[in-house]
Amino acid sequence: MKRKTTKDILAESFLELAMSKRIDKITITDITSNCGMSQPTFYNHFKVSLRCIIRTRKKICTGLSSSLN
Repeated sequence: MKRKTTKDILAESFLELAMSKRIDKITITDITSNCGMSQPTFYNHFKVSLRCIIRTRKKICTGLSSSLN
């Protein structure tokens, strides 16, 4: 059984928030608070800007949604 990485947990937190909140309104504080981690932990795992992460996750979600239909 594979354990989830910190990066996976942060990404899942983002996706969970995206289900109930506009993606452009999700903050790093929202993501880290939702999964019980600190902001420095977020920045340790995501060196790029939040906008880049949001764009990437949005494409993934859109792709998954399209493949399910």
